[in-house]
Amino acid sequence: MKKLLLLIGFFSMQIVAQTTIQLKDGTTINAVENSIHIAATAKKIHYKLPNVDKEQKIKFKDLAVANFGDYRFKTFTIDKKQKAYYILAEVNGKTLATIKTSKVISRGGFESVLDFYELVVLDANSNVLGNITFSSNNSEKSSKERAGVITFIQTHFPDCLKLREKAKLFESNPSDTNHRMIMTFLDVSVFMNCQ
Repeated sequence: MKKLLLLIGFFSMQIVAQTTIQLKDGTTINAVENSIHIAATAKKIHYKLPNVDKEQKIKFKDLAVANFGDYRFKTFTIDKKQKAYYILAEVNGKTLATIKTSKVISRGGFESVLDFYELVVLDANSNVLGNITFSSNNSEKSSKERAGVITFIQTHFPDCLKLREKAKLFESNPSDTNHRMIMTFLDVSVFMNCQ
């Protein structure tokens, strides 16, 4: 019975740990499960506290890391600028991270949304080891960049088999000449534990 209670306690701690926000000043916020929302374009993270109706907000510049469900969202100082990313993997002192921002485009009285993706590899000191940027349009440049994402991941993370296998699932088939499938992988930026 004692082992069962310890096991239940361990799993309870894991659930709480999965929905936490750590601020740069060291403050830890235990947010309500499934309440965290990242507003990448506004550079804010929204969340709810237990027994509080009003949604809370934190600017990216004040955030250290947020762990929620299968996601990890973290800020870095890169070239003296604050940047925030979903973390796809961390292994051997390297981090694979991504962010998607959106912009409303108006043409001839019609509006559409254009998504912009950034995929970056950082070392332990937040130095950029490699990056790929592209938009969701079908331009030749964006298609070419999307075509290189899987090779990029395999090159920088050869020791993370789970990550490489998952990325490979989103490899475009021959009919997808614009290599759009990889955006699905980046849209669901689940953290992969490579250890």
